[in-house]
Amino acid sequence: MIGVMIAATIVSLTAVAYCVGQRNAMAAQINAATVDSTIPLPLLEASASVTSEKYSMATGNISEDADGVFVLDHNSGLLQCSVIYPRVGRFMSAFTINVADALGTSGKGGSYIMVTGRADFPRASNRPAASTVIYVMDTATGNYACFGVPFDRVAMNANRQQQGSLVLITTGTANPVIDRDDLR
Repeated sequence: MIGVMIAATIVSLTAVAYCVGQRNAMAAQINAATVDSTIPLPLLEASASVTSEKYSMATGNISEDADGVFVLDHNSGLLQCSVIYPRVGRFMSAFTINVADALGTSGKGGSYIMVTGRADFPRASNRPAASTVIYVMDTATGNYACFGVPFDRVAMNANRQQQGSLVLITTGTANPVIDRDDLR
């Protein structure tokens, strides 16, 4: 019995030593990459989304300097986008829309999921747009919609507040049944 315990201890210590060595080797590679400017490190652009029974929340890149946070209230169908201006460190933009209208659902207490995506819209001064779109799906019907953010980077750089409606870009359905009459 004592021999088994000694053998298990030796195996455990060997495994720990191996892992520490691997970690140190990886740290050395990372340090070498950050010191050596010839090795390009990738630019990380992250977005995240999460959902619960009452709310869904997601983040997305609104401009080169700012992220937006998207919050969807499942009870009312209200989707909000808020943007923190980096220079002032507070929310200065608010965009909203009711997704129930676009998804063809009615009543309260919808069941939604949402994620963000990227789109490169032409930058026109009369109709600015963020590079992030938000996709919302009603899980009861399978209908989904894509919304854009009419974000003005010039207003952000001037620390001017922005407020307005999110823009419905398009809708679709996850329902695989094809209605041949609609195709004619």
